[in-house]
Amino acid sequence: MTLSLSSRPLTATTTNASTALPASPDEAAIWNRLGQGPRSQLDAEEIAGLYRPSLSQPLRAALAERLGMHEALALLPCLALIQRYGPSPELLVALGMTHQPAARDKLFGLLDDPDVDRPALLRSLACWGRLVKLEVIRDALQHPAESMRRAGLELLQFHARLLKPSALLHVCEDLLNDVRPQVVIATIRLLQRRNEAVIVERLAQLLNPRFPDAVCDAAVQALGCIGTETSVALLMSSWLKCRGTHLAEALTQQLGAQFRYRNLLLQRLSRLQQQGVVSAAEVKSLRHTLQPG
Repeated sequence: MTLSLSSRPLTATTTNASTALPASPDEAAIWNRLGQGPRSQLDAEEIAGLYRPSLSQPLRAALAERLGMHEALALLPCLALIQRYGPSPELLVALGMTHQPAARDKLFGLLDDPDVDRPALLRSLACWGRLVKLEVIRDALQHPAESMRRAGLELLQFHARLLKPSALLHVCEDLLNDVRPQVVIATIRLLQRRNEAVIVERLAQLLNPRFPDAVCDAAVQALGCIGTETSVALLMSSWLKCRGTHLAEALTQQLGAQFRYRNLLLQRLSRLQQQGVVSAAEVKSLRHTLQPG
């Protein structure tokens, strides 16, 4: 995970989303140096020389990102800054961006330090996620903070394919019940890489109008991406249950995208009409989606 400079004005810093304060002359000069010419204009040592803890957080983050972009050449400057100022979150991110074995060893060595910013440390280990012990990831996923859970999910993707479906669901269950939509959505994105029936069925349980729209939409997209006969059947079952709700349109569109199973869906739709489960108007609308043009 990197911190983007694309939207950062080069003459000012911000303290939050709603309050902008002018940069000091010193900080404005640093922003200008970062914004002049190609990114390679400042070498790693020069960027490291501009960094100091008294700078505003956005500027420290920008310097750290630019430093990390130098990869191998940034290793020693990063380690020197951490030795001098301590493992601040932005320096941890920069160190991870170097992708060097010595950076990995330093970051793993900080896992036992209770004073280190844990979410930043875990995000910095993302490229070595396979080497992070599952116990460390579980601890992050069980932490109440959203930042910890999101960082844990980034690392879990390296282990997820090695876990049995039931074990993976057990690890993710608390996350699927999180009240914060972004945590649930990130978990859905991870689970949709698997196509086992037990996982597909659990995702389908999120297709409920009582859940936030964003969560429902993510679950619909996940089932569509999985694209198995089981996931398509669950999409159809969910459509039947959710007719007349805001979910119906999203489900209809996703059903229309299941080209591989179009004939199967049309056959089932005809049976449902014959059984009186759906009305002629509903059949016509969904059939039009399944047979565009």
